[in-house]
Amino acid sequence: MLSINIPVYNYKIRTLVAELILQAKEIEISFEIRVYDDGSKDDIKKSNRKILESENVVYLELEKNLGRAAIRNKMGFESEYEYLLFIDADSIPVDRNYLRNYIQNIKPHRVLCGGTAYKHAPPADHEKFLRWFYGIYREAIPADTRNNKKGFIITSNNFLIDKETFKKVHFREDIKKYGHEDTLLGYDLFNAGIEIFHIDNPLEHIGLESAQVFIYKTKTALNSLFDIENHLLKNRKDFIHQVYFLNRYYALTKWLPKFILRLFYKVSRNFIERDLKGEQPSLLLFDLYKLGYYSTLR
Repeated sequence: MLSINIPVYNYKIRTLVAELILQAKEIEISFEIRVYDDGSKDDIKKSNRKILESENVVYLELEKNLGRAAIRNKMGFESEYEYLLFIDADSIPVDRNYLRNYIQNIKPHRVLCGGTAYKHAPPADHEKFLRWFYGIYREAIPADTRNNKKGFIITSNNFLIDKETFKKVHFREDIKKYGHEDTLLGYDLFNAGIEIFHIDNPLEHIGLESAQVFIYKTKTALNSLFDIENHLLKNRKDFIHQVYFLNRYYALTKWLPKFILRLFYKVSRNFIERDLKGEQPSLLLFDLYKLGYYSTLR
């Protein structure tokens, strides 16, 4: 029935695995939970090995880091059951009926996306405020809104796909850096005629990074997006149109020369980074920061 795949890198997942086992047993489905460690620290691996004491768990420590795309492909191809649920390790189900909600919406050749949630209260650690703030206002989006956007946007932290489809359309492993491997997967699924359907079945993102790490990862993801746009897809117009950031970037640069954006980024970068690390970060400034950074890429 269901293979639950959790790639792990430096995160303890015993609580998540225990909750998923409990939910799977309550709805009496055949299932397995695959946890593949992609080069975590020794103390993390030592803690996570204890999940081997649980039934229906496959735990594997990889000899070398494969990366976000390759490890998910490996897990999907090696899964036992006909439906694959991919979950990020730094997550926890919001609803005790999380697995039931997916099972009730299963349909062959349909990809289900559950969405992302965040705690209502800001984190006690101020350094993590930007990540929480961004998540609340940019990622915790209701299913109706996500479905109305149409297109191919999915997020790899919480989605279900049948194995037959995944064998044909899976993550492209030529994306080596962090970010947008799921955007490209969504694009490939869309072009293959696979339905992408969003439901309100979120996982809470509990692994919040500091503002400094989040800014760094954002820039790394923009580098990946640049490589996808310019090298893998060679400026495909349908991809640019459907990716909101790219659509906005090219709409802006139709009337504003790119060198102006580059100059803005150079002059304002330090100021904006201080703002983003402060007590009241501006998402508008963060948007301008990203647009400016993208204009510097070659």
